[in-house]
Amino acid sequence: MRIGFWMLLVLQLISSVKAQQFSAIDIKLKHLAKVTSNYPQEKIHLHFDKPYYVVGEDIWFKAYTVTAEKNEPSQLSKILYIDLIDQNKAIRKSITLPLENGLAKGNINLADSLNEGNYRIRAYTNYMRNYDSSFFFEKAIEIGHVATEKKTIAKPENSLKFDAMFFPESGNLLAGVRNKVGVKIITSNGIGANMEGYVVDEKNDKVAFFKTEYAGMGVFAFSPLEKETYKAVLTTADGKTSSFALPQVLSYGYSLSVNSNNESVRIGVFCSKNLINSDVHLVAQANGVVLSTFTVKMDKAAVVANIPKIIFPTGIVQLTLFDANFAPIAERLLFVNHNDQLNIELSNRYENVALGKAQISLEVKDNQRNNIDGSFSVAVTDVNKVAIDENEETTILSNLLLTSDLKGYIEKPNYYFNNVDENKLRHLDNLMLTQGWRRFTWTDIIAQKEPEINFRPEQSFEITGKITGVNNKPIPNAKVNLFSTTPGLILNLDTISDVKGNFVFDRLDISDSSSFILQAKTDKNSKAINLIAMQKPTITNEIRIGNTLDIAPYITATKERFIELSKFNKLDKGILLKSVTITSAKPKSNLNILNSANTSGVADYVITQEDLAKETSIIFPISRAPGWLGLAKMIADDQVVIIIDGIEVPGSELSAIPIQKIAGIELVTRNYNLAIYATGRKKRMFVTTKSGKANSPPATNTANLKNIGLSATKEFYSPNYDNPKTDRQAKDMRSTIYWNPNLNTDITGKASFSFFNASTPGTYRIVVEGMDNFGNLGRKVFNYEVK
Repeated sequence: MRIGFWMLLVLQLISSVKAQQFSAIDIKLKHLAKVTSNYPQEKIHLHFDKPYYVVGEDIWFKAYTVTAEKNEPSQLSKILYIDLIDQNKAIRKSITLPLENGLAKGNINLADSLNEGNYRIRAYTNYMRNYDSSFFFEKAIEIGHVATEKKTIAKPENSLKFDAMFFPESGNLLAGVRNKVGVKIITSNGIGANMEGYVVDEKNDKVAFFKTEYAGMGVFAFSPLEKETYKAVLTTADGKTSSFALPQVLSYGYSLSVNSNNESVRIGVFCSKNLINSDVHLVAQANGVVLSTFTVKMDKAAVVANIPKIIFPTGIVQLTLFDANFAPIAERLLFVNHNDQLNIELSNRYENVALGKAQISLEVKDNQRNNIDGSFSVAVTDVNKVAIDENEETTILSNLLLTSDLKGYIEKPNYYFNNVDENKLRHLDNLMLTQGWRRFTWTDIIAQKEPEINFRPEQSFEITGKITGVNNKPIPNAKVNLFSTTPGLILNLDTISDVKGNFVFDRLDISDSSSFILQAKTDKNSKAINLIAMQKPTITNEIRIGNTLDIAPYITATKERFIELSKFNKLDKGILLKSVTITSAKPKSNLNILNSANTSGVADYVITQEDLAKETSIIFPISRAPGWLGLAKMIADDQVVIIIDGIEVPGSELSAIPIQKIAGIELVTRNYNLAIYATGRKKRMFVTTKSGKANSPPATNTANLKNIGLSATKEFYSPNYDNPKTDRQAKDMRSTIYWNPNLNTDITGKASFSFFNASTPGTYRIVVEGMDNFGNLGRKVFNYEVK
């Protein structure tokens, strides 16, 4: 039975009459609208100057932070965090940047202490931590080293194991109905495998054939029988067969079928015979915004309807079928592309020669040919040095429209946006059949549950943490002190923890070279206090596969460039050109004395075991310390606090300790360093004995924060060969010719930029990415030849 779109309106009118039936849906959808409005989510895209690097270079990038609902620049968060993570899930470098109108620019210097290998860059805002970390921005990046000869060792495909997964279109195989089934075959290295196979029933009769087309994904259709079980059989190149069970066939239930063309989306709803005359409800939504809802009377086992595609925005649309009690019973994802991205046109005014000037004009319009003033970033690279697979690129379109809303690894995401044809549209629909999307779950909406917000949108750089006690129970109203240990930075603040034990110091305008000590204090009757400060999000174990191109030629070209710069003493002295063995440095302890209870590491005077070896009494070296003359009187006047192996003791016990059993003494004298202690201006003495490790657990109410704050960024160097003072001795062998993260069009939609080509002729590639204030995205690739 086929129903035109006008019939959908009739169905909506009929369903609205059934107030009791529709009210439950109405309540739930109102709650969804409330959650979407009150708890917006953020997404991030990073535009890089190139896809891979060498140790000693800088990674240049621009960040675009948007709301998930409309891809508009986010006004929520003002601070962005970016981590460089190695193969062992260790964070090797972190930077913190201010966001302005959702935008930020920066660079990551690849210090020579890094090993070559596959890294990933993670970007997030603190507010994004309230939701699934799978939706953080992550990109795998290979980093080479010029001191290492990189050899590509191809692993034979037939040595890789593989797994096959099968996804019925709407979630279940329904007996007696022609079901569409998505197939995904993945090898043990995380890459999709294109293979052929067939489906057999219990009698081993073949009932369907399938073939994966792109990235190990494909689709087939068949009509399963009730109480029958099925399995898929795959044959590898060496003739070995493997079988995989298909999902169980249901004799009772519903299924949903979705097909689309340029104008409309064709939706088929099917049910088992015993459910004929039931009512079902279909909801179409994208990022929490409901686009269409209607109720269908299942007067037959199959009902088909058409919805105009124009009501859906570009991006992922989630179609969910609910029963009369608003329980989700079937679901399908659909990708809609109206090709409504910004139109970016580039032109080059000059004839391009080596070391000549390139003058590029830029004009941006929307799909209605209106001029667009927006924010863009541009990267120019030498294609001869930086080989690019356009399908493999992480672009502003493939990221914000597709991968940022999908969990799991997606192979070559820009394939679906690069020179799109009918085959790629089909392959993209296969991806929708086999990949999970869960920015929210209907279970939470049905239960009228609201997200738990533990991380607020930061409006400035903040130092945050949590105070807990016994059994990790939050401690409210704990006093938390913060004071600077950074030379030249005088800062002494305090605050109170809230009912959940959380505390925050905000509006901090500090650089990332700043260091601080935190200390928590409660009333005298409180037990153990645990202060947890500035914890990073957990690093996932998800497979992140970087660029599959062989970067050995790039490493060779970069080494040649480094050698050329070295000839003229222009190379960063930290870059090593000779073969080296790089080992990870062991983190330096904050302790002045091994096993000291003074875990903050702050001391005005330290007496070591070597110093004590020359003394006959503990009193003598202490009295010689500045401000400690007259120790006996200070003890008598209660002007000093003495801590031996973490335990506060009366002064009379000090002289009873044999000097040969002392590992060291730390003295805290200055008011500046005493500010964190509850005893105010009383001087403090930490005595650590050689057996102190067993007797003094480290203090947990303090935290030492090193090198935190807003990161300094530098400007990309672009030589000016019009200036006669510019040194032309060294051959210009840049791979990134030009990088500009702040290219803004005016109200006429125009902008221009200029730069000088390098010494090497060949093809140069310009990539422009960006957006306007209304969430319209754009990307343009432009090549020109240098002679």
